[in-house]
Amino acid sequence: MKEYLNIWFQSVKNSYCSLVFSRDSWVGVALFVVTFFYPLSGLCGLFCGIMVNGLAVAFSMDRFKLTNGIYGFNAVILGLALGALFPPNMALCYMLLVSSVLLLLLMAGFETIFAKTQLPYLVFPFLCCLWFLLFLTQQKGGDLFIDCVLGDHFGMLSFGEYSLSDISDHPIWLNLPDVISEYLISLSSVLFRQDIFLGLVMAIILLFYSRIAFLFTLTTHLFAYFLYQTFGCELFHLPFSCFGFNFILSALALSCYLVPSKSALFCSWMIVPVELLAVFASTRCLAYFYLPAFSLAFCVVTVLFLSLLKRRTGSCAPHFSTFLERTPEDNLYYNQTNATRFRWYNYYPFSLPFYGEWKVSQGVDGAYTHQGLWRDAFDFVVEVDGKQYQGDGASVKDYYCYGKPVLAPGDGTVVWVEDGVDDNLIGASNKVQNWGNYVVVKHWDGFYSLMAHLKRDSFLCEVGQNVKRGEELALCGNSGFSPYPHLHFQFQASPFAGTPTIPYPFVNYMKSGALVSCGVPEEGDSLTAMEGETMRSPYCFYLGQEMSATSDLYGEESWCVVEAYGYSYLWNKKSGAKAWFAIHDGIFEFQRYEGTKRCALYHFFLSNYKVITKNGEPWSLKEEMPLSVRRVGWWDFLLDLVAPMGLLSKNIFEAKETHSAELVATVSTCVMGRLVNQIEYRTTRVESNRLEVKCTDGSTLCIELR
Repeated sequence: MKEYLNIWFQSVKNSYCSLVFSRDSWVGVALFVVTFFYPLSGLCGLFCGIMVNGLAVAFSMDRFKLTNGIYGFNAVILGLALGALFPPNMALCYMLLVSSVLLLLLMAGFETIFAKTQLPYLVFPFLCCLWFLLFLTQQKGGDLFIDCVLGDHFGMLSFGEYSLSDISDHPIWLNLPDVISEYLISLSSVLFRQDIFLGLVMAIILLFYSRIAFLFTLTTHLFAYFLYQTFGCELFHLPFSCFGFNFILSALALSCYLVPSKSALFCSWMIVPVELLAVFASTRCLAYFYLPAFSLAFCVVTVLFLSLLKRRTGSCAPHFSTFLERTPEDNLYYNQTNATRFRWYNYYPFSLPFYGEWKVSQGVDGAYTHQGLWRDAFDFVVEVDGKQYQGDGASVKDYYCYGKPVLAPGDGTVVWVEDGVDDNLIGASNKVQNWGNYVVVKHWDGFYSLMAHLKRDSFLCEVGQNVKRGEELALCGNSGFSPYPHLHFQFQASPFAGTPTIPYPFVNYMKSGALVSCGVPEEGDSLTAMEGETMRSPYCFYLGQEMSATSDLYGEESWCVVEAYGYSYLWNKKSGAKAWFAIHDGIFEFQRYEGTKRCALYHFFLSNYKVITKNGEPWSLKEEMPLSVRRVGWWDFLLDLVAPMGLLSKNIFEAKETHSAELVATVSTCVMGRLVNQIEYRTTRVESNRLEVKCTDGSTLCIELR
C-alpha cells in the first residue's frame, strides 16, 4: 500500500511539472502554488489530478508514465479549465467526477492510437473531454446549463472567486510594451487566465527552469505576434491574447522533444505561420458548434511536424533527443557530448585482431600496397625497442610477431580458409599466391574481414564455424606477398581475397597508452588491444550489490546496484541520486547522473567517470563531460541562452593511472577556451573491496563493497 501511495503522490506532483514539459520537482511545486492564485481553479485542477492518477494506479497503468505525470497533466489542465469556466456548485462537482473517468478512457484510446507512431498525444484527450462537457452545457433547461458566450476573454470566465485582480490591474502593467504584455498574458492563458502578474510569475519559473525553453517561447511568440500584426489585427474578432499560448506550447514541446539547436529553433519559428492559419481555421469551424478551439492548433500542427521529422530517411538536423532528460539544457548537453563520447555505439564493435601491443607498419593509403580500391587496409607488426626482430633477423622466428595468435575482430562465421602455403624466407615474396594463408570471416551480409599472410597449418578454425569476438583463428606468419612476418587486415564486401576494402573503425583500444574509444589507426601508431573483461574487484559491480560510502562532507551513505530498462545504475538510498554506468571491454564508465550534487555519489561519479579496469601498463584518457553535470559559475546561466547557437563552455575529464595503481583524475571547466575552474581527485584501492578518493579540497571519500 505504501508503494502505491508513493507512486500516486509522485504522479500528481509530476503532473504539474508536465504543464511546461518539465521533470523538475520544484517546477511542479511552483506551478501547483501558482494555480492557487485563483483558488477554485487550483482546487479543481488538484482534484482532477488526484482522481485520474488514482484511477490509473488502481487500474495498474504503465508505472513509468504514471510517475512522470504523463497521465496526470491532461487531468490538471481539465480541472483548471472547469474551474475557470463554471461556477462553484454541485453541477461542477458532478462534472469533475464524470470528466475524470472520461478523461482516463480517452487517454487510453489516444495512447493506443499514437503508440504505433511513437508520437505524443499532447492535450488531445483534454480537448475532447472538455468539448463533450461544453456540448452538455448547451442543453437548455438542464441543471448543467451555463451560458458560455465568446466574450472579450474568449470564455476565460471567473465566477465569484477571490483572485489577485488588484495586483493584475495595477497601473504599472500599462507601461509594458504590447508585445511583452501579450507574451505574459499568453503564458497565463496556459492556466486559463488572462493575468499579466500571473504570466510574469510563470515567466520567472520558466526562466529558472530552463533558459533554452524561455528563449524558444519568447522568440517564437515574438515572431507570431509580428505575423499577427502584419496580417491585420483581430481577424474574426479574435484578439491575439486568446490564442497566443498555442505558440508558447509548441515552442515548449519542440525544445523538449528535439535536441535544442539553431535548426530546432528555426523549426519552432517555421511552423508559426501554419499554426496561425490553424488557429483561425479551427476557431471559425468550431464557432458553428459554439465551442472554443483552445489549444487545438498547437496539438495538430506540433504532432504533424513531429511526424514529418520521423518520416525522414536522412540524419539531418534537428534531431530527436535520445532520452527525454530533465531539462532542454540536459537534452542538449548530453546529446552533444554523447555524440562524440559514444560514437562507437553507431558501429558494430570490432576490436583489434591480436593480443598485446602491435604497431601499424603500413596503414591507409600506404606507400607500397594499400592504394586505390584497396587503400583501407592495415599491416601490423610487433616492435621491441624500435626493432621488429631479435638478433640479425635472418629467420622468420627472429620476428616478434611471428607465431603470435590472430583473433576474430567480431562475431561471425568463417567462410574461407586458405592453408598450405609455406612461409617465405626473409626478403623473398610469393607473388603467385599473393595472400598466402588467410581466413575470411562473415559478420553480416556484405561485410567480411580478411586476415592474411598467416602461418601454415596453424589454423584453429574451419569453414562454417561460428566464432566469437576475440577467439583465436590462426597464427601470424610470412606466407604470400610478404617479405617479412606481419599481419595484413582489411574489411571487405565479399568473401573473396583481393576484393576492394571498406573503411570501418575499431573500438576501445590503446594508442601509445591513451584510450581510443572509436577510431581508425594510422601508420606508425603503437596499438594495444583491450584484453577482455579482466575486471578488478572494486569496479566489478553486480545487480543487487550493496556498498557503503563515508564522506567528510556528507557523512555515511548506502548505495545499491539497480537495473532498469536493461541499464544499471548506482542508487543512493539516502538522497535518491542515480549514477548510470556500463562495463564493457575492460572499461568501467558512468553514462549519466540524476539527482542532488550534494552527496558522495556525485563525487564518485566525477572522480571515476571513466576507468580502464584491466590490469597492465599505465594508461591515460581524456573525455568531455556534459555541461549540466558540473556547473560552477554565474556565467552558466547566461551561456544556456546562447547554447542552441553553439557551446562556449566545456567540461573536460582527464584521468591517468600510474605504476602505483593510483588513479589521478581532473575535471576542468573552460569558457571560450579559457580554464576557469579545475578540481582533482586521487583514487586508490586500499583493499580488494575498498576504494579511497581524495579531493584537492582535502575531503576524503571511502567506498566499501559488501
